[in-house]
Amino acid sequence: MMKLDVNKAEMTIMGIPFDNKKDFQGVWHALSTNMFEGWEPNQSDVLRLKKIAETLREEAHANTGKKPE
Repeated sequence: MMKLDVNKAEMTIMGIPFDNKKDFQGVWHALSTNMFEGWEPNQSDVLRLKKIAETLREEAHANTGKKPE
């Protein structure tokens, strides 16, 4: 099994920076749980999941009328 390159202090996964802790943790969790099934993610996968997390967060806040965190 490959080891996922995560830097908690800098909030990066495989060198991809995150500016939102919830997005960082969510993507990290999604990647790591799927790696147990044998998936070996690459940077493109991290970027795709990051974009999905950002979009979901923005849509959730748009529905509540609050600013995204």
